[in-house]
Amino acid sequence: MQKNAQHYIMRAIELAKLGHGHAEPNPMVGCVIVNDSGEIVSEGYHECYGEAHAEVNALKMAGEQAKGATAFVTLEPCNHQGKTPPCAVALIKAGICKVVIGSIDPHQLSTGGVKTLQDAGIKVEILDDNDCNKLLAPFTKRVTTGLPWVICKWAQTTDGSTITPEGDSPWISCKESISRVHEERGCVDGILVGANTVIQDNPTLTARGQSPPRMPIRIVLDPTLRSPVNANVFNDDATTVLVHESLQDASSYPCETIPADMTNGLIDLETILRTLADTYDVTNLIIEGGAVTITRFLDASLVDELWVFKSPNESNCRSYINMNDLIARHSAECVVERPSGVDTELRYSVNF
Repeated sequence: MQKNAQHYIMRAIELAKLGHGHAEPNPMVGCVIVNDSGEIVSEGYHECYGEAHAEVNALKMAGEQAKGATAFVTLEPCNHQGKTPPCAVALIKAGICKVVIGSIDPHQLSTGGVKTLQDAGIKVEILDDNDCNKLLAPFTKRVTTGLPWVICKWAQTTDGSTITPEGDSPWISCKESISRVHEERGCVDGILVGANTVIQDNPTLTARGQSPPRMPIRIVLDPTLRSPVNANVFNDDATTVLVHESLQDASSYPCETIPADMTNGLIDLETILRTLADTYDVTNLIIEGGAVTITRFLDASLVDELWVFKSPNESNCRSYINMNDLIARHSAECVVERPSGVDTELRYSVNF
């Protein structure tokens, strides 16, 4: 029985997500090819940056079955010669008769696939699908604004504290939550923290676990160079970028540096984000703390998502930034809530 377009597009989205951490800075894309009986004859996704796109992988699997079939693809097929040939041309040559598209390509260089397909006599249906647009959101933001997709991540106690009483374990999260964080770290381009986090926690900020797809760069915001030169974040495990006030001498630090101008004693965060996108190809950035740094990015309207692991325990600390209040103040919408060991994992959408 023939299923509706949404069924096949949802399958294409599932496929696209398999490329998370491998496809970037390209967008994640999935493709499903369906015959006139409604049967899926092949599937494909963009498996790795610089390699074949989703449509080409699906066409290769389909072979002769692509002739007269319909392709369901999460993103408008590209129309330019980049690291790989144009996907719109590949679909035409394969004999596809119809293409159903989840989202139009926001990139001026690669868009135009719809017209190329229609000029070749291929039927095109554009869904403008909400789930496809969400999948594409980090890529869309970067190519339309020049800014990376920013996720603020933290662990907190049930009473909203990101710190524990002195003498307690520094870990608020359970082992399942920590494992989940390392998994996601291995799929993003950068992890950013402030100097206080480096001084107090001495984190390594690497992706640890079974063969992460990538090792994100580590960014430290430290205008006055308070971080110890021998801190773990400056080791050789990954690239580190130190952002500091331009009048400070950072030559003793064993890492790359970004000198920044200060306004009223503060670094312009938007300028730093643009530099990370332009110079370091950062599309997805996780800000892991501390609470002051996270608050600054939120107050500057530069955050897209919040990723929170809430422990069932209370902090009982007397003085701290209450993250529950911070979430409420920015009217963040909870879009995911699920258990993570004894913790609760929450994802929020931030709409400014």
